[in-house]
Amino acid sequence: MEYIFFFVRKVKSNQAKTGLIFAAAVLCFAAQAHASNNESSSDDSRISSLKNPTDWLELEADLRLRAEYDNNRRLDKDAVGHERLVFPRYRARVGAKIRLTDDVNFNIRFVTEPRYYIKPKTQDPPFTRNEVLPDRFNLEIHNAFDLPLTIIAGRQDIILGSGWLILDGTPLDGGRSAFFDALRFTYDIAAYDAKFDFILIDNHADSAEWFKPFHDRDEDLSEQDEQGAIFYLAKKTGEKSGIDLYFIYKQYNERAINNGFEGEVYTLGLRKYGALSDKWEYSMEFAPQFGHRNGNSLEAFGTNNQLIYNFKDEKKNRLVFGYEYLSGDDDREKHFDKVFGRVDTWSVLYQGNLDTIDGRAYDSSNLHRLYVDWKTNLTEKTELLSGYSLLFADDNTSAGGTNGMSESGLLKGQLLRSMLRCKVSKNVEHRFEGEVFLPGDFYNNDRNDIAVFFRYGLYLTL
Repeated sequence: MEYIFFFVRKVKSNQAKTGLIFAAAVLCFAAQAHASNNESSSDDSRISSLKNPTDWLELEADLRLRAEYDNNRRLDKDAVGHERLVFPRYRARVGAKIRLTDDVNFNIRFVTEPRYYIKPKTQDPPFTRNEVLPDRFNLEIHNAFDLPLTIIAGRQDIILGSGWLILDGTPLDGGRSAFFDALRFTYDIAAYDAKFDFILIDNHADSAEWFKPFHDRDEDLSEQDEQGAIFYLAKKTGEKSGIDLYFIYKQYNERAINNGFEGEVYTLGLRKYGALSDKWEYSMEFAPQFGHRNGNSLEAFGTNNQLIYNFKDEKKNRLVFGYEYLSGDDDREKHFDKVFGRVDTWSVLYQGNLDTIDGRAYDSSNLHRLYVDWKTNLTEKTELLSGYSLLFADDNTSAGGTNGMSESGLLKGQLLRSMLRCKVSKNVEHRFEGEVFLPGDFYNNDRNDIAVFFRYGLYLTL
C-alpha cells in the first residue's frame, strides 16, 4: 500500500512518472497476492486467522483498482472533454462484524474511491482525493422477541428480488457505494417457504447528513432527499421457482440540485420466475406506477422479462433473451420512475451517461430494450459475458429538435458489450470490459457519433 500513498504525494508534480509508478505498484500487489494464494495451506490458515482474530470479531477488506477510457459518451466528438481517461481509480473498503451476543451483531465498513484524470485536460484538479465515509453502520438483531424476525437498523445494503427496482440508495455515488439509511424487518414464514420484508428508508442527498465523512468533499449521493417504505413478500414455489409481491412508496423533497424531484411515487410489483424444463427458465416482472413529481401527475408502467436457455454443457453456456420496458412520455417528468434501482446494471456507457441526454442519470426510462446475452466458461477460471441490446424510445420528448434529439425518431441505437472475467484465486480477479453504442434516429446530426467504453479492473479481497 505504500506505493499507493507515494503515488498520491507525487501526482501533482509529475503525471507520467507517477502513472508508471502506480502501474508498477498494482502489478507488484497483484503478483504478491497471486503468489500468496499459491503457497502452502498454512497461508490460508494465516488469512483465516487475520479475518477472524477472535470468536467475536470478523474483519473484511477489499481493493478494486480500475483504469477506464470512454469517448463520445454524449455522442458528440466535438464537445469539450468528450474523451475521458481515468487511471488510476481505486476503491478501498475495510470493515468489521462485531458479535455482541449470539443473536446481535454490530456491522461497520468504511469506503473511499480516489481517482486521477489523465483526460480531459479541463479536469481541474486532475486528482480527486475523495472522502472516506461509512457505507455500512448498523445493528443486526436475529430472533428478535423470540420470533423468526431479523431487524437491521442503520446504514446497510439492500437488494430485493431481481434488484430491478430495489438495489441502490445512492445513485449519484457511482460504483463507490449503494447503501440505504434504513430500518429493516425480515420475517421468515417457514411453514409457507416465504419471507416478508418491511423497510423504512430515510436517505439524504448530503453524504454528511448522518455521518460526517473524513475529508468531507460535499458529495451529493442523490439529487434530493428521499424517504420511503417497502413491503416485499417473496414465496418459493419450487426449487427454482417463486413469486414476489411488493409495494414501494417513495417521497422526494429538499432538492439538492436543479434536476431534483419533489413529490410522491407509488409502485406495485409482481415478479414470477421458474423453470419450464431441465434447460429452460423464465422470469417476468411487472410494475404499474402512479403519483406526482414536480407538480405533474404520474401514471407509468415498467416490465422486465427474460427467457433463459442453459446448454448444460462442459462450458456452462447460457443464453438470455430479454425485453425491458420503462414507459415514457413527451414530458420527461412523466417517465417511469426506477425508484431504488437507478444503477448501471446492464451498461456503464448508456446508464449514467447516454441516458442523461433525454433524462436524469441512471433513470434510463422512456425505453424499450430488446436484448440477448450469452455467457460461457472459456476455462475453469475464465468467464466470458457478451450482449447485444436494441434500444427504442417509447415516445419522442417535448425537447425533440433540441439538445441533439430529433423531432420524430424513436430508434435510440444499438449497444454491444462484453466482459472477460479471470478468477486467479478466491482473492484475486481480473475483469476486462468493453462497450460500443451506435446511435439511431432518436438523435439528430449533432449527436450521431459512435460512443465507446473500455475498462480494466483488478479485484483483491481479504
